Amino acid sequence: MSLQVISQISGPVSNVLLGLVFAVGYYVMIRMYRETIEEMKEARLSGGRPQVIVQADYKRLPEVELVVRNVSSGAARDIKFDFSYDIKSSDGYVVTDLPYFQYGLDFLEPGGEITCYWDSLEEIIPRLKEEGLDEGITVTTSYKSLSGTPYTSSWKVNPLLFEGYRDSSHKGMEELVKTAEKISEDIKKMSESPEESRQQSV
Repeated sequence: MSLQVISQISGPVSNVLLGLVFAVGYYVMIRMYRETIEEMKEARLSGGRPQVIVQADYKRLPEVELVVRNVSSGAARDIKFDFSYDIKSSDGYVVTDLPYFQYGLDFLEPGGEITCYWDSLEEIIPRLKEEGLDEGITVTTSYKSLSGTPYTSSWKVNPLLFEGYRDSSHKGMEELVKTAEKISEDIKKMSESPEESRQQSV
């Protein structure tokens, strides 16, 4: 095949290829633009994407609470929960049998939270170990934004990470009790009559 024929064929082929590349690039750009517009529209309608999490709250250790939180600026609706294992208290109460865990929540506002007492850390840790839950309990939350966009996320609840926790407030309480007892003794001594003080010192 002569060079002239090859050049005559390659010219149209390269034009077709360039056209295809341009068409694909244009399609990708339009799709990205549409997705951006949809995201902006959803953010305007719902205040942003919701983010519903379930976590163990350790602010009051050794007491542990189970908390549902919407940590975003967007409201969430049609919230459902799926636990890999039932969460139980030492008295036999099954926390995950609460109606809102079983049947879901209709709505949770931005920054909203629902708290339920679980148990004390010293009760939770041996029970989780006994049931082989060294990696904790997985909870999957599914929910929608106000505009109807669905989301799903999974979280780990694992109080075993706090095994060996030492509460400094106990030490502070012991010192407070000792101080109060000393003050009480000092007040008692001050209230005694000089005669009583002499008799105790003899």
